[in-house]
Amino acid sequence: MTVWSRPIARLAAAIIAMICAAGLALAYEVEPMRLILDLGSNRTSTVISITNTRETRLPVEIVMKRRIVHPDGRQEFVVADEDFSVFPPLALIEPGESQAVRLTYIGDPTITDSQAYVAEVQEVPVSQPGFTGVVFAYNFGVAVYLRADAAEADVTLTEIRREADGLHFQAVNEGTDFAMLSDMSLRISLGSETLRLEPAQLAELVENPIIPPHSVRDFHLAITDLPDGDVRISLD
Repeated sequence: MTVWSRPIARLAAAIIAMICAAGLALAYEVEPMRLILDLGSNRTSTVISITNTRETRLPVEIVMKRRIVHPDGRQEFVVADEDFSVFPPLALIEPGESQAVRLTYIGDPTITDSQAYVAEVQEVPVSQPGFTGVVFAYNFGVAVYLRADAAEADVTLTEIRREADGLHFQAVNEGTDFAMLSDMSLRISLGSETLRLEPAQLAELVENPIIPPHSVRDFHLAITDLPDGDVRISLD
């Protein structure tokens, strides 16, 4: 049986504690929440399903946006109507019914780097006659990844350093496809001890795991009070 030091045990306990979340009943559902289109296999069209689980009609609009990820994890979303055909772009869904929406890529088929988009399902707020309260509207973002022909990711870790708030490192993707830190396993070495972080654990620890093609991402793991000595982080 492996006996972990206090910092390693604390890290393991923190990971377990973080794997819990509370959800809100938003009264409509969107499936799936992540899609991959592939130019190499000519798979450029897909369908999402919107289900109205409330007791009143649900008006929605679907807007395609380009997803830009900065090194620090900040994201920008730029309207990209010219890259996709959406049908229908507007829908009025009856209670208990579902609406299928087809998304088709119509942009440049010769791109060499994969691209990231979001299909934003926007509820259109409607006030009832005589109603004077607050109308809440909920939006869903479906992640849409467009894979370039023969695209592959090539990720290495660098700039590993220890700071007061934990461990910091950079992930460098020199490839042409997106990579997800949450799809990988990390090995943290503290002197002679090691701890392996599985993809599900990284998904809880890292807010935005995306590493775009030909880019650098900064990541932070909130692990403090580590013993003296070299700390190494590697892809496992």
